[in-house]
Amino acid sequence: MTANDYISQKFQSFGISLPEAELLDIQLSSGESADAEVSKSNLTPINVAIVRYIPTLLLRYNSHSVSENGFSRSMSWDTQGIRDYYSMACKQYGLKDELSQKARISFL
Repeated sequence: MTANDYISQKFQSFGISLPEAELLDIQLSSGESADAEVSKSNLTPINVAIVRYIPTLLLRYNSHSVSENGFSRSMSWDTQGIRDYYSMACKQYGLKDELSQKARISFL
């Protein structure tokens, strides 16, 4: 399976279909070519690139209903599922959870 196929299928499991430009963004940040075969040696960089892209993806597509020429089209994503996956993957890869809603206390 190629890197682009792997990235596409990871997002499709949440109901998200990525355009080529977004696949390219993720693929370039992983350091792998689009046609590279996914293997044990390059799986982590690809997954980290996917996880780092999720906040951008959620910010771009927070609208769930689109209307064009009188036709309404709704986008149905498992947004909670993608947030849960993101949180779990941040812990797994030691990344900062940018979507965390946890209260923070600062002592002065």
